[in-house]
Amino acid sequence: MPRLIPTETKVIKVHPGTLGYQIQQLVVEKHCFKAPQQPAQQKLALLFSHSNGFNKETLHPLIRRLVAGIREQVRYQHTDLCVYAWDARTHGDSARLNEGTFSETYNWFDHALDTQQVIRSLDLHTGYDGVFGIGHSFGATAMLLLEYMFPQTFTGICAIEPVLSSDILDTELRAQLPILASLKRRDTWPDRESCYKSLVHRDFWKIFDPEVMQLYVDYGLYETPDGTVKLKTPKEEEYHVFNVSSYATLTAYNSIRALRTPVQFVFASSSVYVTIDPLELPNFNREFANVNMVEGTHMVPNENPQLMVPEILALMDRALSVKKRIDSKL
Repeated sequence: MPRLIPTETKVIKVHPGTLGYQIQQLVVEKHCFKAPQQPAQQKLALLFSHSNGFNKETLHPLIRRLVAGIREQVRYQHTDLCVYAWDARTHGDSARLNEGTFSETYNWFDHALDTQQVIRSLDLHTGYDGVFGIGHSFGATAMLLLEYMFPQTFTGICAIEPVLSSDILDTELRAQLPILASLKRRDTWPDRESCYKSLVHRDFWKIFDPEVMQLYVDYGLYETPDGTVKLKTPKEEEYHVFNVSSYATLTAYNSIRALRTPVQFVFASSSVYVTIDPLELPNFNREFANVNMVEGTHMVPNENPQLMVPEILALMDRALSVKKRIDSKL
């Protein structure tokens, strides 16, 4: 199926507390879905944040399935939904706007603050009865960091395969990590069909949902002046994000103890990106942290978007119940 056509597209500045704030921008798309039964009795915002190296359109199959899953639930028949999906400043359409302005200072804390900037710029806290973060990998870690720095930013978070670490490896050891091979990846092809054919049979890509794969090729590339197609997300920036991850992933790991909003952690059984024991995370925070294991690799939302739907629904139900209990005491 094609990409979701946004209700509205906005270009906003990156967070004013970060370097680059004078010139760098973010592309944010809004998708609104009216409640099946009107008038609506509540309005919820769902904010999606992609993984490193990917783009907002690759989340569309998950968004489409999630909205359909929510619509099947009697309890959400009177609920308006607005979904927000955006490209990190060095990724996708944001990267195209920011070409020539990338900085080596950019890090995962900046991405967390950019997440806050999206929420503030679109006034999500005053316009909705709940704000849910749904992040994958880089995006999930940034949401945990944001919630740690600014508690109660989210009504709830579904953190899919967040990158977490319990220590900081020596620099020489980090340089040997397989994820840093992204600097060597191919980033230019004669056309989109050539790109698709070069990727689709490789081990990493061949298990992707066909819709996700097609959306990556259709919207993760741009046409260059010489007639070729190239990744919107520069491979140098994908590498950079991996290379500056260590402080943030350790902070996010230890921040779990301080969380005061429900978080549903989702980890994949065949992931090679997880260096901690996911099943230990609830011991850090019995009240707010839940963990579930699913079949798949680190890229599980790209492989099987439908598998994420019950996880997000469970998070929404739990978080809204907590919010109702808190609100009743005020």
